[in-house]
Amino acid sequence: MMALVQWYSGLAISRSVQVFVASVLPMVENKGAIVLAASLKLKWYIAFFTSTLGAYLPVPFLLRARTQALRSRLSRLSHLRWQSLTNALGRCRRALGRYGHWGIFLVVSLPFTGVGCWLSAILANLTGLNRRRAAGAIFLGTLVSGLITTLTVYGLVSGIAYLIR
Repeated sequence: MMALVQWYSGLAISRSVQVFVASVLPMVENKGAIVLAASLKLKWYIAFFTSTLGAYLPVPFLLRARTQALRSRLSRLSHLRWQSLTNALGRCRRALGRYGHWGIFLVVSLPFTGVGCWLSAILANLTGLNRRRAAGAIFLGTLVSGLITTLTVYGLVSGIAYLIR
């Protein structure tokens, strides 16, 4: 992991752009991008805003995708990724059916659930939720998740730095 961070930080682009690009990636999103920002010694507020914007960027496109086209593309995934998606759909279907958009907000806002913007947008699309409300719930969940992750990561980094001094 450290070698990846060193390689990534050696690229000739600014640190905030690196964090933004990392946050757009499906499994990294804002949680991994904030950790990357802390390792690149980026200010916490820059890390929070760039990772939140980057993580949310693909959501409108995923919500507007046609369900059939999305299903056909998802069926081409590897067996492990398809299994992960169907497990998440099974876990979240009851919460989405019962709580709707609040369920999406809750699932996205908890940073340790493993469900981020990409997966929640796909789930909202596949379950047929209202796109505008789903987009709002995902955005609010991304803000809360980014805030929790930022406070945790930067709190740990500053706490460890304080102990080392």
